[in-house]
Amino acid sequence: MIKVIFALFLAFQQITCSGYLELYFQSEFHLKATVNITSCSTTAPPTLIPLMISSNETVKMHKVPMKMDGSEYQITIFVINQDRLDIDNATITTSFVPKNGQISPLTVMFPFTGIRMRVGCDEQWHGEKCDVFCCSETASRVGKVCNSHGQLGCPQGKRGLDCALPISKKWCKCQNNGACISSFGKNLHEKMQCECQLGFRGSHCEERVDNIEMKSTYGVDPKKFEIATAKMLYESVVDNELVEVKRERTGGHFLQNLRINDQ
Repeated sequence: MIKVIFALFLAFQQITCSGYLELYFQSEFHLKATVNITSCSTTAPPTLIPLMISSNETVKMHKVPMKMDGSEYQITIFVINQDRLDIDNATITTSFVPKNGQISPLTVMFPFTGIRMRVGCDEQWHGEKCDVFCCSETASRVGKVCNSHGQLGCPQGKRGLDCALPISKKWCKCQNNGACISSFGKNLHEKMQCECQLGFRGSHCEERVDNIEMKSTYGVDPKKFEIATAKMLYESVVDNELVEVKRERTGGHFLQNLRINDQ
């Protein structure tokens, strides 16, 4: 019976599946915004989502389906600031290939204090491309769990066919606080693997996942524009309050253009 269930797991693995994107926003200001999500690899129409952000509140957008087949996406956030009348609008853009475990930008610029871009897999799907199937309900019937690799395994810290034996961290040599876990493959063969913390990947969690980078463009009213406004924008890069993993700044957000509207 156990071998039959394992065979079903293997039969459903490596099937292409979609993931999703969740966006979170935080600002000190009252904002009106439109989020435009476009796939650069298809002719599908863009996803347009209106957004209202209240001062000092975190707003979470609903999940947006994304293909995890290597397609590149562009996200454009067009913002009208209702509190700073000397700045007409802001446009924040980024392009990225979605992968499970994506890391948000380290820094953000005016008018935001936090932006989180969370890429995840649909339920029961796992892996960087969300293409490995593992049913948690079926796994529990044989005393196992679905691990982060989408494979049957024992609860963290345990190993063996009945998950009764302890695991030694020395067996995996995981780096960056990765955990040593068990996985069962064909013929119930058990192997030890590293389960990485968010922000790291690789067989030993030795690779750092890069943060997404964003660019900002601002439109200002020439009748109200002051040098102090430009100085404020150039100096408005702050640590992203919604970033998942705290790191030393190495890029992250750039002021691409300061545009003076002449209309």
